[in-house]
Formats: sequence, C-alpha cells, structure tokens
Amino acid sequence: MSTVFKNNIILGPINSWMFKMLSGYMDHLFGNSKRELFKNHPQTVVEIGPGAGANMRYFKKGTHLIAIEPNVHMHKNLKKSADKYGIELEIKTLVGESIDLPSNSCDFVVCTLVLCSVADPNQCIDQIKRILKPSGKFVFIEHVKANENSVLAFIQNIIHKPWHWFFEGCNTNRDTKVLLERAGFNSLHIESYHLYSPFIPITPQIKGEAIK
Repeated sequence: MSTVFKNNIILGPINSWMFKMLSGYMDHLFGNSKRELFKNHPQTVVEIGPGAGANMRYFKKGTHLIAIEPNVHMHKNLKKSADKYGIELEIKTLVGESIDLPSNSCDFVVCTLVLCSVADPNQCIDQIKRILKPSGKFVFIEHVKANENSVLAFIQNIIHKPWHWFFEGCNTNRDTKVLLERAGFNSLHIESYHLYSPFIPITPQIKGEAIK
C-alpha cells in the first residue's frame, strides 16, 4: 500500500471533519474578501478544491457549482453544504491538473487556498486557463512564500514537512504569486497582504483575479 494511499485513508476523513469545523472561522478570516471576489458571478461556477463547501455561502442560491474535488471524504460534506445553501452541485473526483471540462467552456473559476497543495501548480493553472472562455475570470486567494531570509521564511521551511504531510500536500513555502505572474493571463490583478491568525506559516497571502 503506497504512502499516498495510506495518508488519504487516514487524513482524508480527518481533514474533511476539520475543514467543516473551521468553516465559521474561515468565514471570519476570508469572508469579506470572498464576497468581493465572487460578486456578480455567473450561473455556473467551477471551483478547484472546494473541500467541505466553505465557499458555497458566498454563491447565489441556485448556482450550478462544478466541484473539482479529488478527496472523496469531502463529498458528503459538500453535498450537505449544497443542500444548506441551495446550490446545484456537480462533483468531479479529479485533481486540478487533470480537468475533463472542454476548452474555452467556463466563464468563472474559483480557487481558494488550493494552489498551495496541488502536486503541479503550473499544470493546474494551465488547466484553469484552458477551460476558461476568452475573457473568462479566475479568482483566487492563496497563502504564499515569505520574503527570503525573514524569520517567517525560516518558520515556513522548518515546519514544511509535517505541515505538508498533515494538510494533504499543502506547501507552506510555495511562491504562487510568481507562478501566476508567469502564467500568461491577458490581465492579472494581485493584492499582497498579511493575514494574522494562529496559522503562522500561512501569514503572507495574495488575492485577486486573472482574465484569460
């Protein structure tokens, strides 16, 4: 039995429960940013890594949500969240690097605190670009690598391995801002800021939108 498979069996249910329990706190941390980023979203939304459905509270009732969620242990809570918020849910058990939607087919893609954990973030971003229609919008919130030689960068590097194992591949020190800048979107707006919470390794954050 592979390490990845064993970790999925052990940590998948734990993380599903934990994400559900943290939903209210995450709303406190990110709610205002998400409401601003998601406003005026279209009828159909594609979300990469929706987890237990924390973002559904920000979508309009009746939204068709295509959820790209590889962790099957999240699916039960995803369905409960969809029922609670009146979301028409379609789950695809796929990773963000391999999305089976047609090219140029989506108007709006959401990804929050996920690019830190995908195995190949460049490929995931390429897939997002591929499925977006011309002028389609990708909105994101991500924690990012701290400034080189800072105390926070030292903490990120020290804690990276246990954090990576427990949080299903999350990287404390991934330079996602640079990856997005190099992705070749027609327009890109990124706001860098610091989020103060008990989760010290993920203090440096970015949020914004990209247009294909």
